[in-house]
Amino acid sequence: MKNAIELDFKGYLVTGLAVPDGTSFAAMVIVRLPSGDQVVSGLLDRFNEPYEAKRSAIEYGVNEIDRFLAARGGLGASMTQSGRGSGP
Repeated sequence: MKNAIELDFKGYLVTGLAVPDGTSFAAMVIVRLPSGDQVVSGLLDRFNEPYEAKRSAIEYGVNEIDRFLAARGGLGASMTQSGRGSGP
């Protein structure tokens, strides 16, 4: 699809979409999880050029993955420090 770009990022497949929307392009992102499940965003923003929409969608997807991984890592660390998790 010419209105999509893909990026493999930390084991997740991030697809940035530029969906024609009247005279502009709507940015959306699909993230395929390592499990194979997919998470699809809603409309993120509108842009005049498709490359801007795709780039913005990829950036959003990457930031969401980083946020998720940081939160998951922080949770594991706090559980280990409190003695509820299994430490090394």
